[in-house]
Amino acid sequence: MSHIENILIRADIKSEETDSLKNIRMHSEAAYEGLISGLGAIGNIAFWACDNKNYSDDMARSDLCALGEMLMYVPGITAALKFNAEEADFNIKEREQKKKR
Repeated sequence: MSHIENILIRADIKSEETDSLKNIRMHSEAAYEGLISGLGAIGNIAFWACDNKNYSDDMARSDLCALGEMLMYVPGITAALKFNAEEADFNIKEREQKKKR
């Protein structure tokens, strides 16, 4: 697990109220989906920029460096968001099962 995952993952999720868990799940899932979608868009942009005659090698190198820096952190962030969403969902379902008993 990367450092950013350790920072973002909620260790105290079991102590949250159900409404708070639903909020964590909703926002974590939305952020996860948004990041995945955005990464695909970045790939498309990078691909098509390579075919532009006005896009200099220096511009491409600078953009590639910036993308690489961002992408180093994105997998850990998305993994932490997915973990939070799954943990919140698990705790909600567990509570719902206890209510039925």
